[in-house]
Amino acid sequence: MAMALSSSVYAEQVQQVTEFDEVLVSATRVSEKVSETSRSVAVISEEQLQEQQPASVAQALKNVANVNVSNGPRASSQGVEIRGLGGQRVLQTIDGARQNTSSGHRGTYFMDPELLSSVEVVRGPASSLWGSGAIGGVVAQNTKSAQDFLEEEDTFGGYIKQGFETNGDRAKTSGAIYGLADTADAGSVDWLLNGSYYDSNNIKVGNDQTLENSASEGTSGLAKFGWQPTNDQRLQLSTRFSKIDELVPSNPTTDVGSSVPLVKRKTNDQNVTLDYSLNPTDNHYLDLNATFYWNGTDYDEDRVTKNQVDSTEYDTLGFSINNSSKFANTVLTYGVDGYKDSIKTVRDDSGQTGQRPNDIDGETTVWGAFTRADISLSENWSVDAAVRYDAFTNESNNLNAQSDDNAFSPSIGLVWTTTEWLTLSARFDQAFRAPSIEEMYSTGTHYCIPPIPGFLPGGLCNTFEINPDLQAEKAQNKEIKADLRFTELAGDDELAMTLSVFRNDVDDFIEQSVSNPLMGIPGFEQTTSWDNVDEAKLTGFEFTTRYRYEQTRVTLNYGQTEGKDKTEGDYLTKVPAKKLGFDLSQAIMEGDMKFGTRFTYVAEQDQLPSDYTESYDSYKLWDLYVAWEPAMGTFEGLRVDFAVENIGDEQYQQAWQTLYEQGRNYKLSARYSF
Repeated sequence: MAMALSSSVYAEQVQQVTEFDEVLVSATRVSEKVSETSRSVAVISEEQLQEQQPASVAQALKNVANVNVSNGPRASSQGVEIRGLGGQRVLQTIDGARQNTSSGHRGTYFMDPELLSSVEVVRGPASSLWGSGAIGGVVAQNTKSAQDFLEEEDTFGGYIKQGFETNGDRAKTSGAIYGLADTADAGSVDWLLNGSYYDSNNIKVGNDQTLENSASEGTSGLAKFGWQPTNDQRLQLSTRFSKIDELVPSNPTTDVGSSVPLVKRKTNDQNVTLDYSLNPTDNHYLDLNATFYWNGTDYDEDRVTKNQVDSTEYDTLGFSINNSSKFANTVLTYGVDGYKDSIKTVRDDSGQTGQRPNDIDGETTVWGAFTRADISLSENWSVDAAVRYDAFTNESNNLNAQSDDNAFSPSIGLVWTTTEWLTLSARFDQAFRAPSIEEMYSTGTHYCIPPIPGFLPGGLCNTFEINPDLQAEKAQNKEIKADLRFTELAGDDELAMTLSVFRNDVDDFIEQSVSNPLMGIPGFEQTTSWDNVDEAKLTGFEFTTRYRYEQTRVTLNYGQTEGKDKTEGDYLTKVPAKKLGFDLSQAIMEGDMKFGTRFTYVAEQDQLPSDYTESYDSYKLWDLYVAWEPAMGTFEGLRVDFAVENIGDEQYQQAWQTLYEQGRNYKLSARYSF
């Protein structure tokens, strides 16, 4: 979508007053405006993605309140934390298809932001909609389609884009072609081919320090074909891939060391999704959507310092079928879904017999059914109530072991539109995360420490213990929200303010536990297992204000989360520090050019467990950005984005992270559309 606006188009847009009220298309499984949902949500638009020029999906979310980028500065390994919960506790979807890949310390966010039209974030549990894994929230990625680019009466188009970043000398080339064909008898057909390639050297953290083994190279592609035989139905087939080559530590959140070998890793992620929708305009009981998908992720690893070759294959086969029916003042959405995750590993123990993890061959099967009722009680009151049932089974084929369980996930939200400008809501969500095959059935050796004269003369090996009795994590979230919307306060302007306050109680936390602090003493075996260890209480709030006066825009957001052990009352690890963000931009030349600046302040994290002695320091980051996209004239079709991140080259470390983050970085990209 073009940033540039002519005078007439700009005037028409501001009359609509919709800029600060995005429509959610996939994160909540129903189409609804941000101002009308009782959930705490954030939307990153394609315009914001172009301005940020992020190297990963996680980076695209770094400015969102109570959302943090985890796992260090290597883009391929970065993850997302929401309100202090990350990893498998945050569900990732792409075009409505679950992305369940999880294996050791490897990355799981493979989508190139260049292929996305938007990213939606649900903060807080959403298992009543999605089932297992959404106890922290949902990151829903929506890929581009031909309709995102083609103007009315256009039938063909494309673009070519070139970008460069000084930090790591990262060069990226991307492009797309797309088209639309209408036939009298067979309806319309649209298609899109989108791809990218990048190559980067080692990045630099603050103070011009190089992070060794952080270079990478990657390609990605997306093909999407849609057929609309009538205005009421659509069939869409999409396929995508991502390939990443890199030489990194086996745990890329750290540096190479004695127990962290160097690995030449090739990651190949693929997906095929078939989607069908049927929505007759004259039938209030039929609004059907059916999705079938396959994800396959392969990690091929050459442990160059150990002369070992490993492979990991993770596959997901899934489906989702749901329908919405309107009955008077009620919209009822109901459906069934299911998926099977398969993981197979081959670990080479050449030269280290008995000192490597054993191979894993296992499957997780989940079946679920859900229903959600959106009820309009009166002109000012509405309620959304949902419940979901899931049954899941974990099977270890190589150990001939199996475990199964089930879970109910209810939720309810109450919305009160007090006036035209103030909406209040309250909600309750119960959620769960089923344990993974790796957590339940890992065997073999976790790691070995070589002999240390005078301290550990015989060396030491730590072995995995299976835990077939591992219970699912459970969460109960209570939340209240206030949403304020104003227009024409000072003429051509609009103001949106949102405050959410929450408490999330998470029981049966699954954590990796290493036994025996008396390492090296004969008779004491050291083991690793995953156990249910914590009962956590996460409390906090996020506040976001957005204001537009003519072509001046200001955004201010703040988020904080406090995590405590409910039993001992001690602070929890992994909970991020308080974060304040500010963004100011000014568009000129009737919207053809925009200048902006961002400022981020992250407070000292001194809420530490009692056995910690040092806190994590506070830090400040300052960015600048410029976007130019002329709406007409000689340069029509051209867009140029320039940004400077971390202008002060701050050397900073996020709380609980091992590595320092990326230093000063100049970004430049140019796109020409035809």
